[in-house]
Amino acid sequence: MDAPLELDRVEVEAVGGDPAGLAAAIHDQLPDLSGAVPVHAIARALDIEEIREESLTSFEACLLTDPHKSRGAILVNRDSSVERRRYSIAHELGHFLNERHRPTADEGFRCSLDDLRESQSIDRYRQQEAEANRFAIELLAPAHLVRPHLGREPDLAQVLAMAQALILSREAAARRYVARQGTAIAIVFSRAGLIRYVEKSAGFPHLRIWAGCRLPELPKARRSFFNITAQHETDPAAWLSAPRQSTLLCQTLYQAEGHAMTLLRLDQAGDRGDR
Repeated sequence: MDAPLELDRVEVEAVGGDPAGLAAAIHDQLPDLSGAVPVHAIARALDIEEIREESLTSFEACLLTDPHKSRGAILVNRDSSVERRRYSIAHELGHFLNERHRPTADEGFRCSLDDLRESQSIDRYRQQEAEANRFAIELLAPAHLVRPHLGREPDLAQVLAMAQALILSREAAARRYVARQGTAIAIVFSRAGLIRYVEKSAGFPHLRIWAGCRLPELPKARRSFFNITAQHETDPAAWLSAPRQSTLLCQTLYQAEGHAMTLLRLDQAGDRGDR
């Protein structure tokens, strides 16, 4: 159980409806924080009176609150992983603190697993969900806690280390890694050889693959203890819409149930071979 905290909710909500600003205002009051963010203690310090876990089927989490959001309670799916439960609590706290968010049910907010994924829709409901997601990742993986996991040369082992240290799902950690990594990279998320989606940083070339496409052939690399391959040179024409002369390196993390994530990066130095 997280140790009790003292936070000034008025100071947090004074920043308005910007989800990143709300998360930053919380971290401003926790300057010495290191390791995994104590999301339970943060929620309790900001007038969430109860966090209860139950087996849920129709939704992943729920915020119960009054019309003025003076206090609240969060219900989360106990059958989900600890990483998912922490993210759900942060997501619902984002709804609770954001002055612009309006309840989606009579008793408060109900959020399905799809709601907890990124959304680009512009309608109010989806906008609220996207903002709650943004708050959750900014709260659980702020820049100063992510920075120690960003090595000079991108590597999926760094993603795993960040996921473990911050108690994030590997997928959430990978998305955050791409967003904060200073070099141009992309991570391709796939299942059973089909691409689910791609996250790429600014400056990475346009890809010739998209959701639903079959993955280009991956190098036949021996898996490590953590099921991460070495970094191998791959054919840029298989991945990029306008292949460059640079060397393109790829590295794959194999996961359960056919899931995988593949890191792509341009080797500006032009080095060859395994990494």
